[in-house]
Amino acid sequence: MSKKVNGIAEGATLLQPWQDEFDQIREFFDEEVHASVQRLCADNSFVSLLSAFFSQAQTEISEAQLTASLQQTIGNLNSANSIKELQLLVNEIATPIIDSSVAKLSFSGLDQLPTDQHYLFISNHRDILMDPLLLNFLLYHHQYETAHCAIGDNLLQNSIALEFARLNKCFKILRSITSPREILKAMKVQSAYIRHLSFNNAANIWIAQKEGRSKDNLDKTNPALIKMLGLAKPKELAFGDYISQLNIVPVSFSYEWDPCDIDKATELEITEQQGHYKKEAIEDLTAVKKGLFEPKGSVHVHFDNQLLDGQLKDLNHIDIAEKIDHSIIKNRVIFPVNDAAKQALSPTKVITSQRFKKEETEKALIELERRLSGCTPQVRKRVLLNYAAHSTD
Repeated sequence: MSKKVNGIAEGATLLQPWQDEFDQIREFFDEEVHASVQRLCADNSFVSLLSAFFSQAQTEISEAQLTASLQQTIGNLNSANSIKELQLLVNEIATPIIDSSVAKLSFSGLDQLPTDQHYLFISNHRDILMDPLLLNFLLYHHQYETAHCAIGDNLLQNSIALEFARLNKCFKILRSITSPREILKAMKVQSAYIRHLSFNNAANIWIAQKEGRSKDNLDKTNPALIKMLGLAKPKELAFGDYISQLNIVPVSFSYEWDPCDIDKATELEITEQQGHYKKEAIEDLTAVKKGLFEPKGSVHVHFDNQLLDGQLKDLNHIDIAEKIDHSIIKNRVIFPVNDAAKQALSPTKVITSQRFKKEETEKALIELERRLSGCTPQVRKRVLLNYAAHSTD
């Protein structure tokens, strides 16, 4: 048993007084891991959820093999004593999920980033869980420190989700508050925590370019995000100088097929027709499952180092957001479905492309029409517009 001094376990990581405010958003420390995983593994709902994930990710193994694999994983989780050990296990769980749902995973630009530096990855946001999962999967397998990931507290209402997220280096972005004063206070805490992770811990960080997934694939950075990052800057530093020191790396996620394409288009259509969209409690979990397990075709992730050359120093938050947008959009990968969507939107116009063979675009068009066969004309058009928007020419 560990010795306690004034009620605190010997060797525990203590927050400095000025860091106490981080308790409401921070992830777990190493010394909190063991107790947390034991709580999770004793929770029947967590075991059931893990079992369902294993079943969907490993469909070609027998029931006995599945049970043995699940029991081994739970045993390994129960023995984890650090975030690093836990993330190693998560990587083992994630690998078959990625293998079964992604036909081809490719990346570019990562080799241009020195492994001994820390980065703030700002990306477009297409999938709730798959974006940060793929980012950390690539970082882990190429000898980079995995990133601390910013997750909206709307996704962490469930106690299991919150516990597992905090074990996986996820910190909360407080979106459920509505008071302007409390929002500003929360933004200051978030900014200070990002500063702490970046400069005190020399840690990698991931945050999406705007709140929520992109429903229209236009991928626009919210300038308020950049403004938030600057709230913690030292008084003696100019805004642009501080933001430049965060080492922002724009990341472009390109998914050939979006498992939630129809759901996103339906939400946009209802919002336009009714002025609002009331999300059911189960929808986020459904989106997570679809994004994890349903086929996505090819996926490409591009890391852009262009903002690391000091070009942000004289810019304001709006200009910096536009720089990030330009990078993310420029470095997206185009797939046959993007050209096929353009063709479907203009059936009388022949869309010519030097990128793909005619049969590749025709095959994508057939798959598009199959997916959209049960949709209303309005939702169908939105799905096509979303796929077409991914192509910038």
